[in-house]
Amino acid sequence: MKPASGERPVDLLHVAWLVRADLRQGQPAGDAVPDWFAQWWLVDGWREYPLWPRPAAEQRQTLLQLLPDWPRYGCFGMPQALWYLVQRREDLRREFDVSTQRGLWHGIAWFFTHGLVGHGLMDLVDADTLAALDETPPFFTLPPVTLTANANAQPALTWLMFFVWRSAPQLQEAFDLHTADGQARYLHWFLFDAVHRLQLLPLLAPRWRAWLGQALTSPSQPGASASRAALMLWQRRRDLQQVFDLNQAQGWAGLAEWERTVRQTEGALRWLADDTTPALPAAMPAVAAQGPRPFGLNLIGFAFGELGIGEDVRMAAAACEAAGIPFKVVNIHPGDHLRQEDRAMDAHVGQAGDEEAPYAINLLCLTGFDTVRVYLERGLGLFAGRYTIGWWPWELPVWPSQWQSAFALVDEVWAATQFTHAMYTQAQHASRKLAGKDALAPVPVTLMPLPASVARVQPVSRRKLGLPVQPFLFLYVFDFNSYLARKNPFAAIQAFQQAFAPDDQTVGLVLKTMNSQPDNPEWQRFVKACAADARIVLLDHTLDRGAVLGLIKACDAYVSLHRAEGFGRSLAEAMLFGKPVVGTNFSGNVDFLTEETGFPVKWKRCAVKPGEYPFVVPEDKAWWAAPDIAHAAVQMQAARLAGADIAYCARVQHAAHELFAPQRIGLLMRERLEAIQRA
Repeated sequence: MKPASGERPVDLLHVAWLVRADLRQGQPAGDAVPDWFAQWWLVDGWREYPLWPRPAAEQRQTLLQLLPDWPRYGCFGMPQALWYLVQRREDLRREFDVSTQRGLWHGIAWFFTHGLVGHGLMDLVDADTLAALDETPPFFTLPPVTLTANANAQPALTWLMFFVWRSAPQLQEAFDLHTADGQARYLHWFLFDAVHRLQLLPLLAPRWRAWLGQALTSPSQPGASASRAALMLWQRRRDLQQVFDLNQAQGWAGLAEWERTVRQTEGALRWLADDTTPALPAAMPAVAAQGPRPFGLNLIGFAFGELGIGEDVRMAAAACEAAGIPFKVVNIHPGDHLRQEDRAMDAHVGQAGDEEAPYAINLLCLTGFDTVRVYLERGLGLFAGRYTIGWWPWELPVWPSQWQSAFALVDEVWAATQFTHAMYTQAQHASRKLAGKDALAPVPVTLMPLPASVARVQPVSRRKLGLPVQPFLFLYVFDFNSYLARKNPFAAIQAFQQAFAPDDQTVGLVLKTMNSQPDNPEWQRFVKACAADARIVLLDHTLDRGAVLGLIKACDAYVSLHRAEGFGRSLAEAMLFGKPVVGTNFSGNVDFLTEETGFPVKWKRCAVKPGEYPFVVPEDKAWWAAPDIAHAAVQMQAARLAGADIAYCARVQHAAHELFAPQRIGLLMRERLEAIQRA
């Protein structure tokens, strides 16, 4: 086994561009990565994904370069990073208009006093910038006083101090910097409040620490001394004045001892300690070197997620257990909008302190798109040194051209059905043909069926589910998040109403969904269609896994007039209960839903319209099936008759248990994994 995962050339910036649809804001993922996104990565992206190395210093250093064609004031003007931030943050545009002189000054002041800290850019400040910030602005009317001219005099204020004052109207009201008293009071506030509170120490020239730490002697008490910092605090704090009488030598000694005692805890003094300069993050997080890993699988997926793809990783674990394949489950968070209460994998998910992925082979039970997201969020640590397989579901007969880079993240793809096997093979062939001699070698595509099981069923009565007790019930279970156009529940309603006369009360249709969106017009139209027929029951809520299986068992037949399915797990589960299944004779379910095992429905090819399915663009020429409603009605009538045939239902159930058995799939998995291990 020679893993290539983590070693294939991957454009990290392009990977981030693919994943961050929230930043693209409708711009197609296949477009070239724009300059602003490259700047996002330099400013914010590397901090959002800390397991990746920081961009090279020379790349990030460009962020402080001043843009031409903007006003400049000595060493200061419009830095590239500030221009990017103003373009990307609406709150900044509201706060200051950089097209005006006043707004530009405000923006520059904000950038140095808040922007550098807030966006992790402090490490960009070089010696030249530090020196410029320590100079005195020419517009201060008081003459500057140098440290060498008078060791006891107050130094002149600097650009950094001016920027802090300029960034807050309340400071401008509190301190008049055109008066000596205003400057003195402001300097005290800046050194003993702003430096600590605004985290400005990396921008402060070393001379200020030396100046504050200088020992000053008492003019009236020979030998008595205290640091300038302690004396400045004493001058403005009544509590210190009441405790330490500087007319007495012991008062000076007590003040000096107090300053030494509280330097590490007093906010006003803490930054004067030698070890208070914030440490910068490591330039490149190291991936720990590992020896040969043991045979076994790291099953990576939505282990707790209550959705179909979450069941994929749970069933993969069942297959591993049945075939004696060592495994550990790596849970991936699917998003806060999805319920994650399926705890069947609790015992197999690593605990704190355990190695997350200890085995030699990764098996990603995720989409190719989520694989890219995991790569970005988890870094090379989860991929390097392991052979990585993507057991990727996908519903369309074409792969989105924008996401070809996903193949670079895996060493092999497992296809659950002949449908997806053909698609993945063709996708890589087409990509290689377009890329020419620069194309990556295609990764192997192995046909590996998905297991299915109904062992976790919790039997439940129709009455408890809120269903009518007597009629013959067809059921369709779907997730609104899986896109209504693909799941096509309107077709199930139309076929049902065409198959059975409106006055036929001996039959009903149950439509079970979850993750609905009340404000979505398509959902509202769907609810209205259901309400128009009293024989249709709409169940719109999330059920536990066992309860969903109990619902399938409680109904008499299953119908799925989908436009496309990568596998068709709910159809397989209905067959495992011996239920007659009516389904579109297209895509993944064709492998197991035949005229002998169910009631396939004829279809015609139709284009996927814009917005009907994620990631596809017009250039992909994506298509799927439009089921024949009239034929579906005929098949539903036949399924109703078959539901009364005990022998037929037993035959379907037996065939399904043999086909989807975790034991059978586990042995197929083990055979392939051992071949990989030997290679």
